[in-house]
Amino acid sequence: MKLLPVVLAVIVSAVLVVAYAAAGGTSYSPSGVADPCAPRMLPSGSGVSGQIELIVLRAADGVACEIGVSREDLILSLRSSEKFHQLADDNGIDESELETTLRQGLVRAIDQAVEQGAIGSDTAQSLKAAIGFLPLDLLLEIVRKGAGVLS
Repeated sequence: MKLLPVVLAVIVSAVLVVAYAAAGGTSYSPSGVADPCAPRMLPSGSGVSGQIELIVLRAADGVACEIGVSREDLILSLRSSEKFHQLADDNGIDESELETTLRQGLVRAIDQAVEQGAIGSDTAQSLKAAIGFLPLDLLLEIVRKGAGVLS
C-alpha cells in the first residue's frame, strides 16, 4: 500500500518528461526577434493608457522597419536620449533623421488610431502638436511613462 503513491509519482513524472520533450522542450535555442515590417497582432488596449500603448507599439514597428532595426532595439533606445543617439550611431543613421523618423512614426500611429476609432480627432490633434514641438528628452520621457511599455 505504501508503494502505490511512489509508483504513481514516478509514472506522473515520466509522463511529464515525455510530454515536455514532445512539445519541443529539448531545444534550448531562444526564439527569434519579430520582423518589425511584418504585420503582427497587437494587444487590445483599453482605456487611455491602453490606447497610448497601442500608438507607441504601432509607431515602434513602423519606425523600426523604416530604419532597419528590431522593435526591441528601438524600444530599448527610448530609455534616454543617450541611448537613442547611440542607436543612431550604431546603425549609421543621422541623429536628427532618427528623431524626425520617430516623430513621423508617432504621428502615423495616431492617424491609424483615429481611423480605427480608438481616439478622437481633437485628442489626435493635441497629441500631434505635442509631438511636433516637445524637446526629444521630454518626448522620450512621455512615451516611456505614458505607454508603460518601458517601465
